[in-house]
Amino acid sequence: MNGVSWTRPRIAGAVLLAIGVIALIATFSISSPRYGWSITGPRFAPLLASIALILLALAFLLRTWWRPDPEWARHVATEMAETHWPTPGGLLLLLVGYVLLLEPLGYALATTIFVWLSAWLLGSEKPVRDVIVGLVLGVIAGFAFGEWLNVQLPTGPWGV
Repeated sequence: MNGVSWTRPRIAGAVLLAIGVIALIATFSISSPRYGWSITGPRFAPLLASIALILLALAFLLRTWWRPDPEWARHVATEMAETHWPTPGGLLLLLVGYVLLLEPLGYALATTIFVWLSAWLLGSEKPVRDVIVGLVLGVIAGFAFGEWLNVQLPTGPWGV
């Protein structure tokens, strides 16, 4: 295959496939006695997202074996060499922290903190704006999920 290594793309595809399968399994553990599997229930969107991730990861993996594109592989290798890896690593740590803070702080406050720190990590120099954007997103999304989709997000100690 023209001296191009497909090991890393295949590992990435396998990781994405595993995440999709784990998400699909987790979707079935969401309890929804009121809605079952209706389109308005809390399981529908995660079901679609996990199935889409599984299908796209499978298509990606298949493409690395069937008619692989060496030019694309070289482009990916160049981009990987130029990537500042602490930034995506930091975002991953922030995402894990966000998940851990959802219950104790509530959705709105955890989202505010996540958006603020993510923007800072990505180079924003306007922390006040970032906090306001995070708060507005957290409150509006929390309201939308609760009122329109009947999905109750963690409220934290303040009930917000």
